Amino acid sequence: MKLLQIITSSIYQIIALIFFIAFLLGVLNIHFSDKKNYCEMTYMYEYPQFVKISFDENKEFPQYGLYAYSEGRYTERARKMWFDGVPVLYLPGNSGSHMQARSMASVALRMALSRGYELHFDYFTISYNEELSGLYGGVLQRQTKFAAACISKILSLYKPNKYTKSVPTSVIVIGHSMGGLIAKRLLAYPSTISTTNISIALAAPLAAPPINFDWEMDSYYSAMETEWERLNSDMSVKETKMLISFGSGARDLLIPTGLTASNDSDVNALTTSIPGVWVSTEHVTIVWCRQLVITINKFLFSIVDPVTEQLVPDKNVQMALARQYFVANRSMFLKPDVLQPNATMLADAFWYEDNRRIYQISRPEIDKMTYLMIRLVSFPQNRFVAIESVNLDDKDWIFGCNAQYPYNSYRYCKQGTSLSELSRWTGADTNFGKRKLATIHLHDLIEKHPDWSHVVVKVSPTRRPVTLNVDINDHASRQLTVDVPSHFSFTRTVIKQETETHSLYYELILPGFNAIWQAYLLYVEPVGCKAEYHVSAEMQVPWAENQEYYHYFTHLKKSPMKLRLYKTHPNVTRGQGTSDHVKVVLLLDPQCKYTISIASSWYHVLAQSVRAFAPVLITYVGGAVLLIAKSVLMSLHGVGTCLSIHGALRSDDLKPYAPLVFVRVLITLLMAFPISSYLLDNASAHNYEMHYFIRSIMVLAAYFVALGLLNVAVAGVLFMMVFSSQLAHRMLFRILWRGGQGLAERVAVGLQKVPMVVSAALITLAPLSCGAAALVAGGAFYAFMISKMYEEYLEDYFYKLAAKYASRFCRAFRKNKNKDKTESDSSLVLKTETESVVVKPDDSVSTTLVQRKTNTNEQDKIEADKVMVSDNKEKSDETDENKVIALITNEEVDNKESSDKNDKEKNECDNDVEDGELLLSDINFHMMMFFLWAVVTLVNVPALLTWARNFKYSMVLKPDNSRFPGLILSICSTCIWQMDGPRKNLKNYNFVAGVIFVVAVIVLTLGPLSLTYVNFGVTLVFALITAQQLFDTEEIDEDSQADSQDPSQDAEVSDQTSNEDSDQEKSESKEEVSESEEKNECDPCNENRIYNVFKNLRDKFSFSEE
Repeated sequence: MKLLQIITSSIYQIIALIFFIAFLLGVLNIHFSDKKNYCEMTYMYEYPQFVKISFDENKEFPQYGLYAYSEGRYTERARKMWFDGVPVLYLPGNSGSHMQARSMASVALRMALSRGYELHFDYFTISYNEELSGLYGGVLQRQTKFAAACISKILSLYKPNKYTKSVPTSVIVIGHSMGGLIAKRLLAYPSTISTTNISIALAAPLAAPPINFDWEMDSYYSAMETEWERLNSDMSVKETKMLISFGSGARDLLIPTGLTASNDSDVNALTTSIPGVWVSTEHVTIVWCRQLVITINKFLFSIVDPVTEQLVPDKNVQMALARQYFVANRSMFLKPDVLQPNATMLADAFWYEDNRRIYQISRPEIDKMTYLMIRLVSFPQNRFVAIESVNLDDKDWIFGCNAQYPYNSYRYCKQGTSLSELSRWTGADTNFGKRKLATIHLHDLIEKHPDWSHVVVKVSPTRRPVTLNVDINDHASRQLTVDVPSHFSFTRTVIKQETETHSLYYELILPGFNAIWQAYLLYVEPVGCKAEYHVSAEMQVPWAENQEYYHYFTHLKKSPMKLRLYKTHPNVTRGQGTSDHVKVVLLLDPQCKYTISIASSWYHVLAQSVRAFAPVLITYVGGAVLLIAKSVLMSLHGVGTCLSIHGALRSDDLKPYAPLVFVRVLITLLMAFPISSYLLDNASAHNYEMHYFIRSIMVLAAYFVALGLLNVAVAGVLFMMVFSSQLAHRMLFRILWRGGQGLAERVAVGLQKVPMVVSAALITLAPLSCGAAALVAGGAFYAFMISKMYEEYLEDYFYKLAAKYASRFCRAFRKNKNKDKTESDSSLVLKTETESVVVKPDDSVSTTLVQRKTNTNEQDKIEADKVMVSDNKEKSDETDENKVIALITNEEVDNKESSDKNDKEKNECDNDVEDGELLLSDINFHMMMFFLWAVVTLVNVPALLTWARNFKYSMVLKPDNSRFPGLILSICSTCIWQMDGPRKNLKNYNFVAGVIFVVAVIVLTLGPLSLTYVNFGVTLVFALITAQQLFDTEEIDEDSQADSQDPSQDAEVSDQTSNEDSDQEKSESKEEVSESEEKNECDPCNENRIYNVFKNLRDKFSFSEE
């Protein structure tokens, strides 16, 4: 029953721990589900060299540097500053090195050498000192300024001479991560708007930062957006700019794929959808992934004019080539604005027409030019055709034409119009050959080109085996609408029990698949097929262009396809319905039949949720800590003691229905009133996943995960503080090793006793170096102080516990010893009874009962005693009265002394218990304040790392977003660290608790969009609690005030009470008096006596060690 009560009272903690375990499972899934890296490595064939280029801006930015890349014999040209190619500038990202440019530059150099080096690129790169630009926005502005200066310097290195045909007027900028963000801004930056035309961003958060730590990040995104609005308003300038952005896919754990797409980009694509790449890369792998590096360099070489040896100025040509290399053609309709080239066809070739609707043609090799003809007819079953080719390398391989010219026994086409815009490369296992797919709406061709009679597939002679799969159908019968299974379902849902014989093409429409947290598994299993087979699957997302990815099934690879999104449907984020749906295209092997099924995957749902919403945990932990502070203060106000952190986590203040309801109301109000929209206008304004999150039920899951994380973190912190005091001493000993361990101990004790010195040092440190450094140092010292408090509390608690059990053991031993002694003396000692005298308050003796020793003739003895008393009554009246009065007086004195001793020992015990409770309450208060301090420190860690990285160049961090929080908390520490514990009975505890709750609701609402709200919200609460403890007045208890106003009444009541209780005290037996006398200070089994012995032994051994 007691266990059930404990479980019931901790139900929310149990749920929180379950959610936290689910969160950990999601983290494991992210790290191990897509573990295999399919990227090929790039290699340098000669030793790479980076030649530093000096210029005036190095004085302003000594931590940065500009370098030119070269290899082998070309290094000497770079050292002499001889450059005559197309300039390319590489910008590293968050904690990135300038040496990351070597993969892109080396491949470009090898391509140029293979073409005679007439067209080549000069690669430059910038060293940003590996700053954490993704976490600390304060460095982005100066990095952009330095990059702009580098562009001017690079262009100044190109001078016209007789060996160069033309001098470049712009620089191609390629940026990785936050470097890609800078590359985007340089296109519209005032000083580089005329010297940059093409920027390529690799895994860059163009839409919004993944974690918005500070207002400097907000300022940077806002300035960039303003500059691009100005650029878009000038069409003459906009027509010269091209922005290309690439995302990495599922394997990028740092930048969510949905944030890499920008409305300003001309081409947005995932590496999984780029033809010839088709792999997901890690965040850093995208820089050296050979498939992508080669594709980018091919594009760059294609936009160079061979006449001028510089970039083609026409943006339309550049865009056409960019789509060719980076965008797959997934349409089945011809676009009227795209010019289709014509081609001449050979009459003396093998012209073949098959009247079947589904068939496969396979040849080990092709000796003669072959044309496969597909007739255009108006039958409903001939509305659509899907054509898959294997090992067909022709760029233009499918045409529309009119076969009206006879030749020998067949008709042929003289001219054909290329339909290659309707074809694309498909992702496939390389062991099964290169595959192309063309999807054509035949009836649309008939309407647009009524003079055409056939669609023709061109197959050039080759020594490799060639396969053509043709599937002509009505298209509607191959579209299967799938009701996605519930995530509470653990069985597969069969979509198609058995596909049509020799069928090639199927489309699966998933109407309920719209949110980023959803995940499913798609199974395609052959039915009774023993041959080798290959099935390709491609998932297309209509609201996320070029974010497709492939999966293939073979007889060796039967794992299911993971269906997951990188971007929630925009209508879902706005709470609206959807009309376009996710589509999965299946290309089956015609020689087998298949069963298609789908299942929900809670394991991948966890991974998707963690991938999208893990950054909000910082905010929710901060909000939960604020609610803990409210609960602790209300407990202090109500019962006079502070709750522990775990006790506060079990309180009603931390129940999710209290804060999250107000969060929901506040976000609804913010969305309803445009006047408050400025609160949402920050760097995360275009992070629609966060907007979707704060309005969805996912906030409840995130809140429980944060509570579970706090439970584990608090337990870990308590463990470290209890057992880390010696570790702190050893660390201090290492710092003061010259003075020996004794010096370290004395310094530690001295700092603990004089925390004002540490506070003064922190106040000086915050403005003169970095506020985050003061926060970290102060947090470490605060933890040390609390660990010492815990050490004293636990040591005292241990001695009291040991004294308690030692006293019990001692009393049990003495009881057994006395019992044995009584049994041994029972034959020699006669039984006696004591005499009791009761006297009325008027000092008259009403009754005298005389009990004496008895024997076998007891009745006679009693009668003799009565006669004796009667005879001597008059003679002994006065004497007996005096004896009785003396006996009563002695008994009263003894009872009073015994009662005083018992009361004294009881008070001492009560005081010990009360002191222990108060000490623990003080520790709980400081632990609560420490967690507030820790949250502020955690948010400002990026500032600390940036300051440490640039410390050798400057002792002061500029700009410093952590200065004000660090300074405020350092000032507050001068008061908080001087206090042993909080003040009780303050007037405004309710008001302060209300303010804390309001701040917590604001933090939980707006914190996911910007951690600035967490930073300053928690700082405000810390300062508010400090100010209350310092300036607030105490409440006056009416009862105590009345008692203090009439002390005479208390004295009279006390005297009357003592007189009324005197009868009871006088009636106590001598046996009870004797038992009370055993509890005096001379009693060897007394708990206080044993406790003092333990403390004296501890002090003795401590003194001997010193």
